[in-house]
Amino acid sequence: MEQDRLFVQVNDSIRTLASADSAIETWDFICECSEVTCRASVSLTLIEFDDRRAASPPIPVHAAEHAG
Repeated sequence: MEQDRLFVQVNDSIRTLASADSAIETWDFICECSEVTCRASVSLTLIEFDDRRAASPPIPVHAAEHAG
């Protein structure tokens, strides 16, 4: 499995475990880029994360240096 797809699953698991009551609190997600050495984290609220996943197509979680 490619790293970026694995981190999508990890981030979705973080979202599942996060409490819906903390939608405005920030959570650290993992950058979903395909760079093998990347270990960047991305702080997002659950609302921001959910908006990315709900977009069509979904917007990946990327660290600022990988956004494009």
